[in-house]
Amino acid sequence: MTQPKVSIIVPVYNAEKYLERCIRSLRNQTLDHIEIILVDDASTDASPQICEKAAEDDARIKVIHKQNEGAGKARNAALAIATGTYIGFVDSDDDVDAEMFQTLVERAEKYESDLVMSGVVFVDGTMFSQEGDCIRKEYFDKDTHFETTKDLKNLRMGIVGSLPDEPDDSKYGMSIWKNLFRHEIIKQNQLSFQSEREILSEDALFMIDYIACIKKATGIREAFYRYRRNEDSISKSYKKDRMEKSLIFVGEVEKRFQKDMGAEEYQIYIDRFWQAICRVLCAQEIMYATDNHMKYADLKRNLKAVCTHNLTVETLKRYPIGKLPLRQRVFAYGIKYRWYLLLKVLVGLRSR
Repeated sequence: MTQPKVSIIVPVYNAEKYLERCIRSLRNQTLDHIEIILVDDASTDASPQICEKAAEDDARIKVIHKQNEGAGKARNAALAIATGTYIGFVDSDDDVDAEMFQTLVERAEKYESDLVMSGVVFVDGTMFSQEGDCIRKEYFDKDTHFETTKDLKNLRMGIVGSLPDEPDDSKYGMSIWKNLFRHEIIKQNQLSFQSEREILSEDALFMIDYIACIKKATGIREAFYRYRRNEDSISKSYKKDRMEKSLIFVGEVEKRFQKDMGAEEYQIYIDRFWQAICRVLCAQEIMYATDNHMKYADLKRNLKAVCTHNLTVETLKRYPIGKLPLRQRVFAYGIKYRWYLLLKVLVGLRSR
């Protein structure tokens, strides 16, 4: 049997509503010689049966059933058996265009790149947009290469954050699922995922670690990946420990950046990340309070915990808020000066 060009790894947990659509989009890839690894993370719905049926219908599909440990550990289990020259990651509630992996592989081979990054289409928008919106996000306006030490440093920092006057909080996007990775680099450097139960943005940390090991990355304009917002997704659902995990993430990022960068280089990027996280934390507190008819006094207490945290206070004291895009600027001022009612209004306007 011919070695697969790409191993596409899909962690699966209670995804029966979306899983067949996801698998269909992978089976329809125009690229020959792929393998699809579905990792059932001890699902309690019909997901295991859907996985097994897909494997019966298509010899390119492998299924792993494992104890429940989260998406990060599920990806590690798949990496241990993957045989592809390249690795791609897809979440089980999303789907992709048919030409995605063929295009990514073609660019990787054309440019001899270790990492190829593409765009994303947010189906049903984002946390701050209306349901039904379809937002196409392109991170590059043409094929863009990162191959000097400085370029790759900037890419690592741009995964975490961005400069104040740039439109998005992450310049290049934190997520792994719109990208293509060279398998040999992952194996040689023994790279793996931490659990999202321990740290926020475990995929962003994987990206930072991976980029530190490569010689060349390429960004392309196309957007093939369709990220579908749903009420059960990790990024949408309310988590009481999200701030704690975010703080751990910041600490882990700083440890990595400090190996070859000074704080004067990376601090502005981490500060952008943190003020963005505060915005998300406040928004989730407000949406959760609204959905559960909480008293305003209880909501105010929860918002205060975010807005008065030492890292929040210090970040917004030194951050050039006035350079941020308008909406983010207003929200940042609301956090800095603890204008809780303003934050509530802003979230109400943007999440309807």
